[in-house]
Amino acid sequence: MKIIFLSFYITIAPLTYGVELTLENIYKNDTFHTKGMGKWKWIPKSNDILIYDKAHGDSLKSFHRVEIGTRDTTTFISSEKLVFKDDTFNVSSFSFDKTGTKLLLLINRSNIWRHSYSGNYFVYDLFSEDLIQISDKDSQLKNVKFSPDGRKISYVKDDNNLYVFDFLSQWEKQLTWDGSETILNGHFGWLYEEEFGGYDAYRWSPDNKYIFFFREDQSNVKQFHWLDEQEQYPRLKTVYYPKVGEDNPVMKLGIVNVRNRRIKWFYNEPEEDLYFPRAAWQNDKIIVFRLNRKQNQLDLVRFDTRYRKGEILLTERDSCWVDIHDNIRILKDDSFIWTSERSGYNHIYHYDRNGTIINQITHGDWEVRKIIDINEKTNIIYFTATKVSELENHLFSISLYDGNLIQITQESGWHSVSISPTKNRIIDSWSNIMTPTTHLVKNIDGKNISAISKPDKSKFDKLYWTYPDFIKIQTSDGVFLNAIITLPWNFDKSKSYPILVYTYGLSGSQTVTNRWSGRTYLWHQYMAKNGFIIFSIDNRQTGGRGKAFKNLGYGDYGKYLIRDHIEGINYLGGLPYADTSKVGIWGWSGGGYATALALTKGAEYFDVGVAVASVTDWRLYDTAYTERYMGLLSENEAGYDSASVFSYIDRFKGNLLLIHGTGDDNVHFQHSIQLVNKFIKEGKLIDTMFYPSRNHGIYGGNASFHLRKLITNYFLEYLSN
Repeated sequence: MKIIFLSFYITIAPLTYGVELTLENIYKNDTFHTKGMGKWKWIPKSNDILIYDKAHGDSLKSFHRVEIGTRDTTTFISSEKLVFKDDTFNVSSFSFDKTGTKLLLLINRSNIWRHSYSGNYFVYDLFSEDLIQISDKDSQLKNVKFSPDGRKISYVKDDNNLYVFDFLSQWEKQLTWDGSETILNGHFGWLYEEEFGGYDAYRWSPDNKYIFFFREDQSNVKQFHWLDEQEQYPRLKTVYYPKVGEDNPVMKLGIVNVRNRRIKWFYNEPEEDLYFPRAAWQNDKIIVFRLNRKQNQLDLVRFDTRYRKGEILLTERDSCWVDIHDNIRILKDDSFIWTSERSGYNHIYHYDRNGTIINQITHGDWEVRKIIDINEKTNIIYFTATKVSELENHLFSISLYDGNLIQITQESGWHSVSISPTKNRIIDSWSNIMTPTTHLVKNIDGKNISAISKPDKSKFDKLYWTYPDFIKIQTSDGVFLNAIITLPWNFDKSKSYPILVYTYGLSGSQTVTNRWSGRTYLWHQYMAKNGFIIFSIDNRQTGGRGKAFKNLGYGDYGKYLIRDHIEGINYLGGLPYADTSKVGIWGWSGGGYATALALTKGAEYFDVGVAVASVTDWRLYDTAYTERYMGLLSENEAGYDSASVFSYIDRFKGNLLLIHGTGDDNVHFQHSIQLVNKFIKEGKLIDTMFYPSRNHGIYGGNASFHLRKLITNYFLEYLSN
């Protein structure tokens, strides 16, 4: 077998003596970058993976097949074959059809919103070695996927209509005709993408004959506008964005016959204000997730595709809200696996084809996070969970019928796993607070076979920094909260140090976890190097500890968020080396909200804050997210007032830096503008920085380095001893 040396397998070499932890080395030079897996996919029906990379000495990337146990590597598709009309292209992403005979290639990727994208697509036929262009060269396609048998490929074009391309006839069929700026067929708009985690709005039937699709009508949704002022004449940009209490997009549910293009619409009650975030085929029937506006009732509705009648298979209810997830698996006998928080913790359940519960599979005061895979030959379910600790993520297996539970991953920390198509190999991407991400090959029972990528930890140890410690803090009313603390470099317990709090704290989130956190972690070490105590606490309403714990913040997002952060400061005040007269706090997005609220509502305890891309008043944010956790504005105006930063401007007395991108489609620049206006009216002075045309992530054109330098200097100026 020909062995090819790939950069994919290079282990990062130790740093040369004298390299320092600086902002430039973190954010500009990328000195501390650790090698990842790169672009890869499992090859169907095998334990091998396909990677897209340069072999040693090559100038262009090719596809290579890697036997993950031995690392034997062979060329799968050479760069010479990735040429179309004399143009060699660079592949952004790729995927196989289920048969493993075709490879879908994306080039010229263009981002739409945070997750969605469009681009030009080609299919490489592994038998004929033909490179087939999908649609015409100028078409920007979305949600491109193979039919289950691999004979067709489907996609959404710029006109927001659904199409199918037949490989045998080389013919493109248009399946819907009313797509427009406001009518989206087979593609979700901004709200569903951002708040329900999906933009792919159609599903092929298992028999390849039909496509179920969502038709989203945004015509009644108000538009939010902002200006991109980078050019001489500003360009107006728009997003259909329903703010709290406003009209949501309206959804229709349709099924189209791929052969004759006839569409049937399923029965829907138009007067109801509903969300439809997911769908899954159950043989020849389609199961649709139906969620009410308050999001406290979720129905799984099964529609008969012939008669278009719906029946409810199961209903989830909660006193506050029901979380949407992807933990549904339809088995070969049409029974299905489902996770629910009905016991107080997220657990796995088995239902028969008609929604009657067969058994609860997992039990206990811990949470199932994600179903990874199911082996129907052995009746084994593989899933990740908090059973070891809510601070960690481990892979477990359990029998569908006898409940035999086995912990597969053993290394302390956070494991993100992928299981091979043969169900006997695992790629485990693992890290903890002291170890950068390592990519390991394991047997299905968790036994290590080899390391694909193993960063050299000594390069961090040579810096002699201080690793964080996990602690539990008991609040004044007896609740234990998870927290993490990093002491300054060269710590001297006889000295007193300023405090820097890193926060997020919104529902279901976790800041305190046993995993490597990349650049943010490195920056916190840089601040520890500069004499700061770094601290985070997971307040009531955060994740990993059951539904009742998450529900505590319902209806008033700021109640426990600030109360428990104050509890954290009081705990630090009992440490002789923590200077609680110099407390800084910072965060991004929800963490920016927590920061702004800390400097106002919690002004007696927090002195300096940097709030990035912050929500400032929940009336200005979108319907789906806000109403899930705050309830409807019409029923909870007092809660919205209590959770608003605007309500506490009069208490402000410290130093606050507001940072925002003017092109933020998620948390609009409007949040910071309106907050600044409140400070002006109150006669309070704060600092601001805007990043022209940057979105929620604030990057590009040196923005990442500039922002970190700005934040660093702000805390050094106002908090350093």
